[in-house]
Amino acid sequence: MWLKRGMIKFQGYSKTQKRVGLALVILIIALIVFSSYFLFFYTKQCDTAECFVSAIANCKRVSWIREDIQANWLYTITGDAKGDSCSVEVRLLKIKEGTIENEELQGKKMDCIILKNDIKLPEKQLSQCTGLLKEELQGIIIKEIHDYLLNSVGEIKEEFEGI
Repeated sequence: MWLKRGMIKFQGYSKTQKRVGLALVILIIALIVFSSYFLFFYTKQCDTAECFVSAIANCKRVSWIREDIQANWLYTITGDAKGDSCSVEVRLLKIKEGTIENEELQGKKMDCIILKNDIKLPEKQLSQCTGLLKEELQGIIIKEIHDYLLNSVGEIKEEFEGI
């Protein structure tokens, strides 16, 4: 009888030890997942342009929503780029003004390389960007220049005739 009680106590201790060990393994995995999220995915939200510009100077992972008269833009600094520049993802969230064809740009994004000491907005420097949003913005710009030239051909012709 005594032998059975000793074995039962030993087995109970073993189960507790296994449970504590399993709990520690789960806790360690949770800490690794939590730490990885903050190291690789978490971006701080900036509320002002000044916050965003200072983050670009250090390439800190931040995001900023810029609202203007024409559109809402989401900028996310994704990290360092080659040399003295940062990688910034730009997403057009919402078009407030413009034609129906411009509304097709909503939700599209482009990746830009911005110099750390540069304070120009990424969409004003399309030559430093790649992606679907850039291509479609360039297409709209080319179409507008084409339409302007077609509308101005008569005026240009009259000026050449006067020479």
